[in-house]
Amino acid sequence: MTIDFRWLTEVGITCNFLGAVFIAYGLMISKDQAIKLSVSRVSGNYEENLKLPQVKDRLKQSWNAKMGVAFLIIGLLLQLVGSWPR
Repeated sequence: MTIDFRWLTEVGITCNFLGAVFIAYGLMISKDQAIKLSVSRVSGNYEENLKLPQVKDRLKQSWNAKMGVAFLIIGLLLQLVGSWPR
């Protein structure tokens, strides 16, 4: 009995697509967001700095990039397993 792993190729391609979307989403902002991020603020402590729009946006971009890379790695591995010769 052999196990058919070809379906992993489709799952891998889907993960690659999701990874690319996460990475691209982290790079796109609206005009309103750009204006909000360019407002200058002076803040004293660490907790207040985490509330600044620039910091929040960068943290969101970082999370999206990490998710995107994870989906791409998973997708590529699934494609590799799915297309492995039997």
